[in-house]
Amino acid sequence: MNMRKGWKLLSTAALVTVLAITGCSQSAAPTQPAGGGTAGQASTDTGGQANVAAKLKLNLKTEPPSLDPPKGFDSTSNEVLNATMEGLVRLDKDHKPQAAMAEKWAVSEDGKTYTFTLRDSKWSNGEPVTAQDFEFAFKRIVDPNNAFPSAFLAYYIDGAEAFNKGTGNADGVKVKAVDEKTFEVKLKAPTGYFLHILTQPTFFPVNKKVVESNPKWAEGAASIVTNGPFKMEEWVHDQSVKLVKNDGYWDRDSIKYAGIEFVMVNDENTQFQMYKTGQLDMIQTVPNDMKKQLIDSGEAKVETEASIYYYRMNTTMPPFTNANIRKAFALAIDRKTLIDNVVQGKQIPAMAHVPLGFPEPDGADFRTKGGDFFKDNDVEQAKALLKKGMEEEGWTTLPPVTMTYNTSDAHKAIAQVLQEMYKKNLGVDVKLENKEWKVFLAEQRARTLQFSRSTIPADYGDPVNYLELFVTDHPGNRINYSNKEYDALVEKIRNTADEPERFKLMHDAEKIFMDDMPLVPIYFGTKVFMEQPNIKGIVRHPVGTIDYKWVEVGNK
Repeated sequence: MNMRKGWKLLSTAALVTVLAITGCSQSAAPTQPAGGGTAGQASTDTGGQANVAAKLKLNLKTEPPSLDPPKGFDSTSNEVLNATMEGLVRLDKDHKPQAAMAEKWAVSEDGKTYTFTLRDSKWSNGEPVTAQDFEFAFKRIVDPNNAFPSAFLAYYIDGAEAFNKGTGNADGVKVKAVDEKTFEVKLKAPTGYFLHILTQPTFFPVNKKVVESNPKWAEGAASIVTNGPFKMEEWVHDQSVKLVKNDGYWDRDSIKYAGIEFVMVNDENTQFQMYKTGQLDMIQTVPNDMKKQLIDSGEAKVETEASIYYYRMNTTMPPFTNANIRKAFALAIDRKTLIDNVVQGKQIPAMAHVPLGFPEPDGADFRTKGGDFFKDNDVEQAKALLKKGMEEEGWTTLPPVTMTYNTSDAHKAIAQVLQEMYKKNLGVDVKLENKEWKVFLAEQRARTLQFSRSTIPADYGDPVNYLELFVTDHPGNRINYSNKEYDALVEKIRNTADEPERFKLMHDAEKIFMDDMPLVPIYFGTKVFMEQPNIKGIVRHPVGTIDYKWVEVGNK
């Protein structure tokens, strides 16, 4: 971000040029892989009188793993968090950061110090939201005792990484409540997309008094305290969450309906029937066997998303300790056939790690410029690599391989086809296993899974978000991948202000990563959804959590 001489005052998102591309490094929700295409901008015209007493009826599919903001680093938790809490800035309907809890901010000449001025707003318990709450929350993100999976997002803040890795302390984290309404953040280096990072739920404030007095504050409706458009009325674990309008929210007049009722139904056909009978106002996935028909008829709408669907190979578990065997598993599948016949969402076969949608300084797309790193369905090369890898290891029989996916009919269908392809193309028998989302996520984060699926959408609009996930011991790594040259390059990228040079370094880093091939990239993702005609104003960000703030529920 180029700064003018002195301090620059920013009070609206129009002054922030952060492109919202698609994708996110938190784990995506345990839904089916969705269909794709393009979708128009969300409309706020209900075509009739909005019903301010109405509730929006939605399906979370599963229990949110956590509603403690930096702990609930997955899209199921984030969907509830984005409705009930709010950070300094919020993505607007054009996908740009706009003033939220902060009514304005100033950026120093060197681009490293942000000073936010807070609005008058209240927590759901009636207490004012203060700069002290933000200071407490930001330091808490990187407190090593908490071991939050999203802590790495705060590493742009001076002193945050050192504290998180045990070489610094809380006082060294350069965030400060100057007074009740003024919050200052100092960065290690100028970061043009920092405001976009701050829209991520990890950076939502928490009520300092509540958190310090009750370690289990985020585990139930009676104890959770929030500051967003809605507050929690009821939480029946593994069944439902009910939210109502938060009258203490600073922008309460923009909320045009009474609340949200989430259910947790993780069966695609049941969910679809609930939508068809009016029990749900919107669904974010559709049954796989109906997807093409629903898209072609226009009943289901589609949108692009710069995310990637892939399988992770744990590099410390045989046979994935060998790079050539990892490459064999990546080359031995036919992505186009899988997409056309199973996923059926117009996704793009992935032969790289960073998705489409990240613009270069010259306007070119990062992925288009970087190209593919291997050929799809290159069976002969895959066989040769498998043979070479086994010879390198001295194996006459390949160690057992187990593919693990979270419970979902669509994930199961993909895994079954991959299993067939590995048998046909490599002569390898692969075992399949499924686990419920919360268990799956915990085991994957603990790095105990050998070969496991992931969908990764981006947390902010820059390719480094994908690259940083796989530095040694990064919480997003999950497969024990480690390459010192790669680590050093990612660190250099983070501290390079010259954009053309930074993008060149990112291409270099991706090449190193793909040469090591710790992933089986499958496709760059898209989304499919259906919503009732009387529902308007749901905002689906290419990067960022779905937003229900501006919804209007019209009379049926």
